[in-house]
Amino acid sequence: MAVALIQMKLALIRRDLTGPRSSWVFGGALAGLVLAAGTLTMATVRAEDPGTVRDLLAVVFAIWALGWMLGPAYSGQPVLRAEQFALQPVPRRRLALGLLGSAFVAVTTVVSLLAFCALPVFGLRLGTVSALVAVPGMLLQLALVVLLSRLMGRLFGALARSRTGATVSGVLSGAMLVASSSGWIVFIALDSVLATGFSRAFSTTVQALPSGWAVVAVEAAGRRDWLLTALPLAGLAGLVGLLWLVWSRSLGPARWARSTVRGSTADRAEPRGWAEKSDTGAVYVKELRTWTRDPQRLQSLIAPPVFAVLSCLVPLAFGSTAFLPFLGAVTALMGAATSANLYGQDGTALWLTLLTPGSERADVRGRQLAWLVLFTPMALVLTAVGIALADQPGLAPWAATATFAVLGGGAGLVPLTGLTRLAPGPDPRAVKNTATDHSDAAAQAFVTLFLALLTAAPALAMVAAGHLLGSPSLLWAGVPAGAATGFVAYLLLGRVASGVLARRGPELLDLMRTGKAQQDKSGGSETSFVKAMPRHRRQLLWTSFFVGCIAVFPQALVPTVMKLSGDVAPLWFLALHLRTEWQWPVIYAMFAIGVFGFAVAGRIVLTELRAARR
Repeated sequence: MAVALIQMKLALIRRDLTGPRSSWVFGGALAGLVLAAGTLTMATVRAEDPGTVRDLLAVVFAIWALGWMLGPAYSGQPVLRAEQFALQPVPRRRLALGLLGSAFVAVTTVVSLLAFCALPVFGLRLGTVSALVAVPGMLLQLALVVLLSRLMGRLFGALARSRTGATVSGVLSGAMLVASSSGWIVFIALDSVLATGFSRAFSTTVQALPSGWAVVAVEAAGRRDWLLTALPLAGLAGLVGLLWLVWSRSLGPARWARSTVRGSTADRAEPRGWAEKSDTGAVYVKELRTWTRDPQRLQSLIAPPVFAVLSCLVPLAFGSTAFLPFLGAVTALMGAATSANLYGQDGTALWLTLLTPGSERADVRGRQLAWLVLFTPMALVLTAVGIALADQPGLAPWAATATFAVLGGGAGLVPLTGLTRLAPGPDPRAVKNTATDHSDAAAQAFVTLFLALLTAAPALAMVAAGHLLGSPSLLWAGVPAGAATGFVAYLLLGRVASGVLARRGPELLDLMRTGKAQQDKSGGSETSFVKAMPRHRRQLLWTSFFVGCIAVFPQALVPTVMKLSGDVAPLWFLALHLRTEWQWPVIYAMFAIGVFGFAVAGRIVLTELRAARR
């Protein structure tokens, strides 16, 4: 049984390596190899205290274990599942052994095994005996993370269609976005850790985690402490056996949560007042109910404030409070990005709107109002709290202006981006277990993120002019200007979105009904224009966009905020490492480079779109 399942898994891997997902597989493998190389490097560093390297490896292994545990929240259920063999006369334990064997046949497992080779490398530094002890520790470590991943996959699959699961997924999504965008800060503190070591409490904690038991055993073998060598390895082996028993018992259809999400009695109440008399009000009420019932919408509602809070708290590790006032603005910005595929999430339910003549405007306005009602209170409260906690009055007009402008711009862009760059996915009735099983809206999110910032640019320019001229009245005039530009964006972009829905409604419905793959094959949709580009132009597009993002946001906007607040932490910002007289010119140069990169990417997109239409 195990041999047959391993052969099936190898066939699936070969298909992925040559299929449409090959670029994702190779890209993920490359990123994993880079992380594995970094882990191996950690085993070779020199520290003042020999125990510091042990604790450092325990921290890194804990991060790898956490990544394996959170992976199923994004990758979904494994391709080989027990449910697929429900009609086969195979004993549960034999099936569990076969599925576990196939779980080790994966690119992620190979990459993790390379990373865990840091354990024998660390053992070699302590002696031959420690290196020999590290080999079984490395294998047990690998079995531990694989089994943890399988158990968490069962848990996430059971919770995926519930509100609890959506909330957990939203929190994890926000945390993972912060880790991927701000994780580089950890390496800044590495030098000080190697010099001073970790605190005693932190060291004890990371050693007590199962992910650190193998490191403790290897280090104890170097000191010839045989009891402390045997106990962690025995405990790790026992934990692996226990996890396998629990996982094997959990095989079969998930029964831990209901597959439907029920609204409360208040949710099912009839619309009253304005909502009862207006088409826009009816759509507004429907959208509010959808946002609180649909797991994917709920995840899009939870992730933005989590991302904003964690992102603005990261600089506190370096004593900087300059980003706290922008909690609300970042929440609104990420709220627009996570809602960029609003129509694609509804699937073929669009036909209800198309069968009601003249309802396009009401549908767009109702969605805009619901989005504003959900995100505006969060953004305003977080902005007020951030300004109060930061105790930097000079940043208050910047934060308030950005919040109001981005809220209006986001409300206008959400339906427009969802209609012009719709990414089809499964209907809600056929919803899958994870975010990766839904439509791929990463491109739409980036576009919405960038355009929402552009809608805030005029008002922020007024605030910058007031700051440079030393005019408090002009400085605070940016706040009503931000509200005005947001209101104009809400009206104008919503009107354009209504026209797009009226003009392209049947085409969009067909796109959602047939799916992106069939549209791409027929060549009848503009969504495939990026794939139809020559490779060199596609590479230039993504390179210029990446350069623009790096130059504008971390290398220009963030140093600008730090300079204006007076709370400067150089970190990895190029301009802040230069002499004072060169800092502003370099910031301006970064702005120029970023705008040039975005301009090149925009020109390529427009040119290819015209060619696709022709």
